[in-house]
Amino acid sequence: MVDVMGSAPAEEQGRLLQEAGNAVKRNAFFMKKAMDEDNLREALRYSATLLGELRTPALTPQRYFELYMQAFNELTHLQAFFREERRKGRSYADLYELVQHAGNVLPRLYLLCTVGSCYIRSKEAPARSVLKDLVEMCKGVQHPVRGLFLRSYLCQVSRGLLPDVGSEFEGDGGSISDAIEFLLINFTEMNKLWVRMQHQGATKDRERREQERQQLADLVGRNLTYVSQLDGLDFALYQEGVLARVMDQIVSCKDAIAQQYLMQCVIQGFPDDFHLGTLDTLLGILPNLQPGVQIHVIVSSLLDRLARFAASDKAVVETFNQVDAFGKLTRAAAKVTEQEGQVPAGDVVAMHAALLGFTGAVYPDRLDLVNKVLTSAFQALEKQAPITDVKAEKQLVQLLSTPLDKYDVVTVLELANYPSVMSLLRPAKYKEMAVKICSTVLRQRTLVGSMEKVEMLLDFISPLVKDTEGLEDDEDFFEEEQNLLARLVHQLVSADTDEHFELLRAARERFNAGGAKRLRHTLPPLAFAALRLVRQIKEGDGDSKKIDGSCKTVLQWILGVAAQLAEVPAAEIALQLYLQTAHAASEVARLELIAYESLEQAFVLYEEAIPDSKAEVTALQSIVGVLHRCRVFTPESRDTLVHKATGYSAKLLKKPDQCRAVCACSHLFWQEAAPEEEGAEVPEGVQPPVRDSDNVMVCLKRALKIANSAQQQLAVALKGDHTTPVMLFVDILNHYLFYFEQGNPSITTSVLQSLLELVANEMANDNCQNDAALLAFYNSTRNHIAIQKEKGDDLAQKFSSLQL
Repeated sequence: MVDVMGSAPAEEQGRLLQEAGNAVKRNAFFMKKAMDEDNLREALRYSATLLGELRTPALTPQRYFELYMQAFNELTHLQAFFREERRKGRSYADLYELVQHAGNVLPRLYLLCTVGSCYIRSKEAPARSVLKDLVEMCKGVQHPVRGLFLRSYLCQVSRGLLPDVGSEFEGDGGSISDAIEFLLINFTEMNKLWVRMQHQGATKDRERREQERQQLADLVGRNLTYVSQLDGLDFALYQEGVLARVMDQIVSCKDAIAQQYLMQCVIQGFPDDFHLGTLDTLLGILPNLQPGVQIHVIVSSLLDRLARFAASDKAVVETFNQVDAFGKLTRAAAKVTEQEGQVPAGDVVAMHAALLGFTGAVYPDRLDLVNKVLTSAFQALEKQAPITDVKAEKQLVQLLSTPLDKYDVVTVLELANYPSVMSLLRPAKYKEMAVKICSTVLRQRTLVGSMEKVEMLLDFISPLVKDTEGLEDDEDFFEEEQNLLARLVHQLVSADTDEHFELLRAARERFNAGGAKRLRHTLPPLAFAALRLVRQIKEGDGDSKKIDGSCKTVLQWILGVAAQLAEVPAAEIALQLYLQTAHAASEVARLELIAYESLEQAFVLYEEAIPDSKAEVTALQSIVGVLHRCRVFTPESRDTLVHKATGYSAKLLKKPDQCRAVCACSHLFWQEAAPEEEGAEVPEGVQPPVRDSDNVMVCLKRALKIANSAQQQLAVALKGDHTTPVMLFVDILNHYLFYFEQGNPSITTSVLQSLLELVANEMANDNCQNDAALLAFYNSTRNHIAIQKEKGDDLAQKFSSLQL
């Protein structure tokens, strides 16, 4: 039993195809046997019977195609047999007449097409006459599926036999016009059959018929492909003899599926320069297409094709300008949304993305045209805002990202309609776009150097700067996003130092709205950018009082940032920032009061806010290091700060930490002069380096005492610590050696020799010999002494009396 469309139920398709295929094989066997026996009539009879299987109404198009291919393969043997008959003296004209005696029209026409291809190749008759005869006779089959495959077969066997320019069949066999005429007639008839499929059968089977039609689309489009591949097809022939007829067929068929597919065939099949020359025709047909046609897809395809054309050949850009390609395509895109009503947002965005790609390829320097594309996109999408379709959102992000990747990011953000299009996004996608903008600024290393641009940029990336209503921060990406924002701070740069400072202040005002969890990420880069600015101000030319005033203003502002960080709370970061400020105030600006205040605040944080003993050790090491470098303090101020540092070092929880901290504090009493100061006067505002040998010795003796105490309390003091007391002794020995080389008068040869013997006795312990790290440290120290002895200079004489 078959349905109304003529095909059997799905479960029967396999069986029916197998039965028909077996019949084809069986008749093909007898056909070949008759050929071998040189029995023409029997060969034709069995070939007609074989082809009769193609008359079945029971198979779906997909199954029918499989049966058709079996028959097609057998017809190649028949072609060879016809050529053999020709060599035996039988004319193709006789064969052409003979095959027309086949009983059924479908087998008869397949045989006619088969012998007709041989007839043309032999040149016994003009190609145009045979082709015209065949294409007309094929009208005898009006069943859609059978007719489509018959004409597809005609198209296939005729390929290479058309009277194309330069072809062996041109001249007496016809001209390029005859070839075009044949293909277009075949195309027209196939399209009619293809459209007719839609109107046969019950309404409930409409969806199935549409699927079957899509499966057969390539059969129809093949004719246009062959037309486009004709060597003699030039623009004049295309414009006058091809495009008009194809467009007329597309419009007159009044079928959405056919119109959609055939427009794509025309756009993808014919050369780019043909499309550029016939742009008015291509765009002019769009309003005449059926309501179900997705015109935006057609426009997008055309835009993509023209964009690739422009990118491959820059010389054609002038032609684009002459025909006003951008204006025509933009207006076409606008008409699509007006004509189709509520076009899905994703389709609108896809079409404008193609238009933007076209604009970038053809007019790479025309940002005004980019703005027009954005304007058109916003006008088309405004009524659908915010965009809720996930696919459309992704496409819109891509649309907004395209100009960022191609042009200067700040310039793109200044386009009048860029923020309008961006406002169409929901908060989550808006934030994704903000991340994209940040990343692009950093990748392009764009410097944002004016207040207006900074404010604009921070407006665009506001979801990163502060909380957004309806949007929760994703903890998995929060730190990464804030790090991007922190890096962005260093792109806020102006050649004018006053303006640069104002940019940083403006950014801080905006960042303050982000709350504590953001400030711990965003405030430090602001402070460090300001520290770099202090150096730039100091190195600049101008009035020294103004320079000092500017440096003071910036440093005081940094202190405010550090204080704010301490309240966040981010005490460890704030402490380091205080120390950096103290260093800059001392080494760069020579401002004692600010340096002193910075260190005072660092001590306050150390005492009140550092969380554990390990953090205390790190913080104290940093304080001592900065204080050692600072040389702007008066002796009284410096004594106060040094006293605090040494006092805190003695209060550390673990003995090894105390010992090392006290050793470090010894350097606060022995500063080295900078290389540029050797033999020169001390710069203004800088104190001479401190050289207090007595206090150095006090610190070192205290360190030895602590090490001895640690040795006595080994079980308690070193629990969980890999440091042994002997390691501390070797460490102290290295400090003694340093000061000995520096010429500290308190470190005499006898003092150093006594310490060497002490350490040697300690190292003789069995436990020490099993400690690889300790042995390496101790041996390196001994090697250093040995090397110093061999140098042959004044220092070698000092080391020569030391006994290892």
